[in-house]
Amino acid sequence: MWVTRQRLGLAGAVLFASATFGCATSEGAGEEHVRVIPNQETKAEEGGIGPERQSDILLVLQNRNPSTAKCYNDVLAEKHDRAFKGNVAVLITIEPNGQASDVKIVNSTLNNKEVHDCLIEKIKGFEFPPGDHRGTIQNVYHFEPAY
Repeated sequence: MWVTRQRLGLAGAVLFASATFGCATSEGAGEEHVRVIPNQETKAEEGGIGPERQSDILLVLQNRNPSTAKCYNDVLAEKHDRAFKGNVAVLITIEPNGQASDVKIVNSTLNNKEVHDCLIEKIKGFEFPPGDHRGTIQNVYHFEPAY
């Protein structure tokens, strides 16, 4: 069988495989009927945050760094521990009106619920630039003692 398929070429192999594995049916003397089912066309998903809006959103986050840093600094002041440092990755879903509808901590080496909750609350209060679509962006905060 392998030699036969090689000699038939790609088109012949497809026809051979179709006949062999039951994709084609015979309903009469010498008549073959093949039923072709087209793929469902799916519309490409629209939305997201374009590059220009991403830049504007990151600028808002950068300008608001003092308020997010306060979340960390308040806990650091209670701990008095130079080893209390780490990174917190935040996933922010922004609606077309510029409001953060969902803010999640997706990764953290800081592992402090008080700082996480504070960051989420602060970011939800930020006013981001409006856009045509809802979208999600990730931002990573790096926290370490200044002293």
